[in-house]
Amino acid sequence: MSSKPTPGRFREGRAGNHAPAPQRRRRWPWVLLGTFVVLGAIATVGGIFATQALGVRDDLMAAKSQLGSLTKAYQKGDAEKMQSIGSEALRLTSEAETTVQGPLWDMASAIPVVGVNIDAVRSATKATHIIVRDALPPGIELLSTMSPDKLKVEGGGINLAPFQQAQQTLPQIKTVLASAQAEVSGIDRGALLPVVDDAVGQLVTVVDQAGPMLDTVERLLPIALRMAGAEGPRNYLVVFQNNAEIRATGGNAATSTLIHAENGKIEKVEDDSVEDFYQAGITGKLRADLPDETLALYEWDFTKNAQNFSRTPDFPTTASLFSQLWTQTNDSQLDGVISMDPVALSYMLKATGPIKLKDGSEISADNVVKVLLSDTYERFGSNGLAADAYFADVASRVFDKIASGSWEPTKMIKQLQKSVEEDRIYGWFPREDENALAAEFKIDGALTADNTKATQVGIYLNDASYSKLEYYLSTSLNVTCDAATRTMTTTLTMASTVPGNNLSGYTLAWRNPSMNLPRTTMILDTLYVAPPGSTITAINPADGDIKKWNRDGAEKGHPLASRTMLLKMGETKTVSFTTQLPEGDLGPLDVRYAPTVTQTPVTVDASCTALFPEEVAATATTASK
Repeated sequence: MSSKPTPGRFREGRAGNHAPAPQRRRRWPWVLLGTFVVLGAIATVGGIFATQALGVRDDLMAAKSQLGSLTKAYQKGDAEKMQSIGSEALRLTSEAETTVQGPLWDMASAIPVVGVNIDAVRSATKATHIIVRDALPPGIELLSTMSPDKLKVEGGGINLAPFQQAQQTLPQIKTVLASAQAEVSGIDRGALLPVVDDAVGQLVTVVDQAGPMLDTVERLLPIALRMAGAEGPRNYLVVFQNNAEIRATGGNAATSTLIHAENGKIEKVEDDSVEDFYQAGITGKLRADLPDETLALYEWDFTKNAQNFSRTPDFPTTASLFSQLWTQTNDSQLDGVISMDPVALSYMLKATGPIKLKDGSEISADNVVKVLLSDTYERFGSNGLAADAYFADVASRVFDKIASGSWEPTKMIKQLQKSVEEDRIYGWFPREDENALAAEFKIDGALTADNTKATQVGIYLNDASYSKLEYYLSTSLNVTCDAATRTMTTTLTMASTVPGNNLSGYTLAWRNPSMNLPRTTMILDTLYVAPPGSTITAINPADGDIKKWNRDGAEKGHPLASRTMLLKMGETKTVSFTTQLPEGDLGPLDVRYAPTVTQTPVTVDASCTALFPEEVAATATTASK
């Protein structure tokens, strides 16, 4: 008998089996091979896509690096280099944009979960290309006309032409940014992988912020050009406040300079009109229009001498007094009053560099405060005329240096911002839109009308000893709250570092001998200004150190309490004021003070976050406000 083929042999199709294997059994190796081919193709496509993705990343990072070098090229005034940077950035974003529009990216965008990330990268790449292609060229052209060397005007001032050109260019750039924003506006960042969101989010944030920023520039630029004399001449009074004889907004304000601005050119005015104004300021010629309730808050000579106009913490009132004095003296109108102190000047000298004086000496950021507020008084003693001549020489040379424009704009802007943050620069302008600009840049120094935008509280100081002792004064502020009772306590700490009696008679206190006080003791009129609608409920010490000098009232809706404090040589002392806050929502807490020669640390306790927006309360806790 012949043997039957076993099933195993049949399936294996080995020799000796006479029955042919079915065709479907023979095709399986080809199916498997086909699977391997497909998987290999997918892997190959995936590898190509990964390579393309890395290429897009590298192109965009390289473009970002190129754009980052624009600042250096601008600072050097290298227009050719800026154009080269723009061209290279455009090449890189063009390559990236072409890549992400390819068919592989269409396929990848359809993959669940992964697709949304792919689409986000495509949108961000296209938005970047739009900005580089359409906004960068006019932007570079504008920067080329605004290079530091082209902004200078012979004789001092600023070339306004580039800024006037900017008025024509900004709308075009804004339109491009709107197109870029439309590309990224549909991105659902919540669905993105962290690594993708981190990269894409940077662009989305920049685009979202750039639009409003350009809107602001477009709105404010015409006002700034008018203030620079683009539509007619302007005259501004620049007041220098001497912190060594402290006042609410800085210090003794007896020194001032009249600046004439016309079509960007800036000149210092020195003629009879200025001399008449100066003489009127030291001889009590002002006929002030302040209400009696305001006058009652300060010493009798508040409006009698220009050096005392800055006793009020409301800078618009100070500026108005100067403006009225000018009008009554010269029968003309000032276009603004600007105030700064020597510390702000020291910051500006960081941008300009040192300045040579007539006597061969040099002032710099490191020594100008000491030179002006201490050394000068020790050098000239009671010779006020010699000191005035020295101050005049310093002011003239500093003005010439700043007006020359021989400094780096970005450095100067940084230093000015620091001065503003420390309440060392103020500005007031009679035209409503221009004064609104001052408020927007937080230099108006005005007491608020209500607590909507800010809940304003402050402790200010006025020298009452007729001295320059406050060169040796340092202060700090602390605010604590009781949310349950809606009360706030503000404490000022004052410290004297007066070195001894071996100081000039001009530095030591003139008033003190008549009060049987050492000439090294500071007499400080301490002004507490509470928020509108609040009530001052407690003061510690209740009557200060000289009870008969207590003054209480209100200024522009703010309750105000004045207590006189005596600060002996080497002494540290505190004074506190507690306020019952009004009902209802309160705006962000804004803590203000009289700036001293040193910085004033301000601390807002965590207990205040229940009454005021937490993020703003945290902002108020700073080394120098």
